[in-house]
Formats: sequence, C-alpha cells, structure tokens
Amino acid sequence: MTIQKLPTILINQIAAGEVVDRPASIVKELVENSLDAGCTHIDVLLEHGGRDLIRVSDNGSGIAPDEIELAVTSHATSKIQEEADLSAIASLGFRGEALASIGSVSHLVLKSRQSNDASGMQIEVDGGLMSETKPVAASVGTTVEVRRLFFNTPARRKFLKSDGAETTRVRDVIQKLASSYHDVTFVLTSNDRVLLDYPKTTSKERILSIVGTELDGEMLEIEGKADGITLWGLVGTPSVARPTSKHIRVHVNGRSISDSSITHALKEAFRGLIEPKRWPTAALFVEMDPSLVDVNVHPQKSEVRFRNKDVVWRLVNKTVASVLSENDFVPAYQPSVHGLSNQDGGSFTGSQAAFGVTGTPSFERVHSIRNAPVIDFPMETPLPTILGSDAVLQVHKCFLVTQDEQGILIIDQHALHERVMFEELMQRLSKGNLESQRLLVPDAIVADSAQLEALETNGNLLEKLGIEASASGPASISVYALPTLLVSRNVNGATFIRELLDALGSNEFSSSEEEALSEIVDMMSCKAAIKAGDQLTPRELSDLLKKRREIERGGSCPHGRPTTMRLSLAELEQRFGRR
Repeated sequence: MTIQKLPTILINQIAAGEVVDRPASIVKELVENSLDAGCTHIDVLLEHGGRDLIRVSDNGSGIAPDEIELAVTSHATSKIQEEADLSAIASLGFRGEALASIGSVSHLVLKSRQSNDASGMQIEVDGGLMSETKPVAASVGTTVEVRRLFFNTPARRKFLKSDGAETTRVRDVIQKLASSYHDVTFVLTSNDRVLLDYPKTTSKERILSIVGTELDGEMLEIEGKADGITLWGLVGTPSVARPTSKHIRVHVNGRSISDSSITHALKEAFRGLIEPKRWPTAALFVEMDPSLVDVNVHPQKSEVRFRNKDVVWRLVNKTVASVLSENDFVPAYQPSVHGLSNQDGGSFTGSQAAFGVTGTPSFERVHSIRNAPVIDFPMETPLPTILGSDAVLQVHKCFLVTQDEQGILIIDQHALHERVMFEELMQRLSKGNLESQRLLVPDAIVADSAQLEALETNGNLLEKLGIEASASGPASISVYALPTLLVSRNVNGATFIRELLDALGSNEFSSSEEEALSEIVDMMSCKAAIKAGDQLTPRELSDLLKKRREIERGGSCPHGRPTTMRLSLAELEQRFGRR
C-alpha cells in the first residue's frame, strides 16, 4: 500500500471527528464564535435534537464580505496571527477548523453582515463543497445554519442518541457558556418550544437562574486573589451537596472546562462537611493572564494546563475553606412522626427517629455557634460540672450529652476527637514538619516492592509527617521515628506505616503534596482518636468540649460524618406535648 496525500474533504472529515461528534459540540463552536465577535444576544434553534437543523444567530461584529469564503476554509482564523499568540490565547475559538469541519459533514449556510455594509454575504458548504458567495439581506451579525448533520457519514449519525438526549446535551452547553457571559442574552428553542431564556443580568443572578433560584439562600459568595490570579464564585452549603460532580462548574477566562485539580481543591475545602461520596454544588470563575494557562491541549478545548497548578489549587481551596469556616453547620434532629397530637398531649404512634424524613442530615446554618454561652442544667442533682465548664454526661462510653442555648447536644466522642486532632495537625503542618519522636528500638516491617518504591519516592512527604524510615533489606523497612501524636496515643507504628505505604504505592492519595498531606493527616487522626468504648476522665471530657468550641468545623469529622446532633428545645416541647 503506497503513501498518498489525503484529499481536502477527507482531511476535514477526519478533523470533524475530533471537533464535531454531536450537535452539542457544533453549538459550542458556533456560540463561542458569536461570543468572540462581541455579541450581546444569541439565539440557538434546534430541530429533532439538532440532527435536522441547528441555527445559531448573533448580533456581533459580523464577517467582512471579502473574508466570508476564508471563514469556511480549514486553518483560517482571525484570532491568532503568529506562533507567539499560541502562548497567550484570549479568545474562545482559535483553531480555524470549526466551520470547515462542520461543513464537511453537513449542509452549512453562513450569512453575515457588518454594521457599515449595506447588505450581508452568504456562502454554502455542502459536504465540503463550497458555493460562490452572494449578497443577501441580513441583520448585523452572523447566522449559521447546519442541516442534515452527518448525512455523508452515516456511521456517525447512528451513534447519535435520541432527540431528547441530544437536546439535553445542547442545553448543558448553553448553560455552561451562559454562566460566564452574564451580560449576553441566550435563548434556546427546540421544535418551536423555548427551553432556555437567559436575559442580560448580574453574575450572581445568572448562576442562580441556572442552578435554581430556590438555592438562593444556600449559595455562599466567594472571592479571592493570589499571584495575579483572581477567583469569584458561588458555593452551596453542605445541605445542597449532590451525589455526582456534575453540579460543579469551573470557568477559566470565560471558558468552561473540566479540571480534576480544581475539583479536588473544592472538595477538599468541604472535607468533613459532606460525606466522601457526595460533591458540592458550585460555580467557580478563575481569571488570569492568558500566558499562565495553555488552552491548546484538547481538540474540543474542554481542558487546560496551568503554568502553576499549585497556586490555583491553593487559591480555590483556601478561599472556599475560609468562607465555609465563617459558618458552623450542625445537623438538626428531625424525627419523622406520625399520629402526633400536640393539642391534647396525644401519644406518638408508629414513629421512628431519623435525620429528617429521608434519613439524611438536614443542616441548619448557625453563625459562630461555638461562641454561644453555655447554660447549666437546672436540677437538684446536676450532671457533673467539669472544672467549671460544661455540664456533660458520657453515655455508653460512646456519646456525650450536653446543652447549649438552643437545646440538647449529642456528641460522638470519636468523631469529635478525630476532627480536633485533624485541625490541630493541619495547623502544625502549616508552620513546619510535625513533631517526631525517636523509637528506642527501630520497628522492622516486611515490605513488598510497591511499599519500598513508595518509601523511596515519598521521602519528603514522610519527613514532613515526622516519619523516619529506610529500607533495611531487599524486603524489609526499619522505622526509626514516628509522629509524636501517634506515639502518645499508643498507635501501632508498624501497622500504620505499612498501611500508609500501601496507600502511597497504590496512588490512593493525590499527586499534589499539599493534597496528599491533608489525606494522610485524616488517616492519622482516625487512627489516634478516642474510640467508642473509651472511658473518659472528667478532665478529658472538659478538654474535648473546650476544643470543640475553639476549632473550625467542630460539627463534623474529616470524613463528613456529624460529630454533633442537636435536639432543639422546640422539638422537646413538641415531644412532651407542650406545644
């Protein structure tokens, strides 16, 4: 088989396979062109999910009459001129392939007019074959019609989903773009039905119109800046966390992207406030000099590469964490009650206590609750008052019962102690390495090749944690020093090191050192925390409750389980028929 140069039409069809895989990707390319043209209004029309018709119209700057043919030619663009431009791309579209690729697999009609022209110009591309340009009546701006998508590549057409599924994908594309451009009106119509209508508004109002206006009171505004990079956004409270990450929207310089590092930074900020398998609701907008981010790493421009990923990670993580720390989220006890009569003191029948009616925690937002005054129990034989602090009772060597001004607090002693140690260790790490204690006799553990490799490649990480260990043979490791915390809490050092190296060797932790440290400290805190069944002395009880009021996020452990549940005075009064 001989080597031969491919014909232009086939080249464009191959390019279309990278850029155009369904109606949603066509809409994305065309709407991005409209936004680059400085428009203030965009109309998108679909028929049968876009397989029969896609029309995108804008009121932007339009295309010059003598450039209309170039616009549908491969590798022709007004957005980059020289090699240096690739290092600082400020526009959404820049490859110069979209219209040529779309025209190679459909019947495309491009109509455009600039404000100083008496009429517009039109060109058609049918399966890659261009017509002559001709003048037409047109409004200022550009309209692109795409009909009979994939008519000449039936295999691709067969891969399209149902009309409803394809329309849903287009809807998602419009919402992502509309999130960044609040000063542009977006209208999406499908089969003569308006699906989306976003008028020009403020950034916050646009985001709320997309995620749902019912979340208005649950979205916290964030704002931060570091090394010339700015961040603005809205993040939902723990109560609106979702089972998937699809409600996280990330935008960099107006471009909607997917970035695992930013998503991880966001979720780490929520560590301890939501369950590990749930994800925050958030819309994040990052702005930076275009030279600090490479957008030319994915054919569909859905991913980027940051010049300094760690700075972006810290900015997102610390900004979100700071805002969350201003609120203390304590789950309220909300039993599902049937047969209750609070008018005549009637009985409860068939009721089962739960976190809300669905068995999931419902969070009430309490501002600075840890500073609330403590109320002594008014009883003839009071519960023990510890060192002049809280009245508290340890129940079944597992739970602590105390009170605040809003009702009764029931505390899981293990979960609370785990959170206390996590916060203290992270605070120490922010100032330097953890305190280390040398062992009188080194611990020797049997190690496999993965553990030995993990030990060798993570020496700096282990040093920060206060761990001193080295290979002492082809299948063994000697541990010479451990973090003081683990020694003081009588944690089995050999077991901990073995589990830690297993996790490091199997890449369970993030590749970022800062993120990995947080995850390992979580692991250390769980190992060293007070366990259910541990009898606490009065001084230990007092210290634990005191630290709960001092630390951030005392209402949940690092894994997201609640440390504290509140039984409100109103609930008690209702239970006893007082209201």
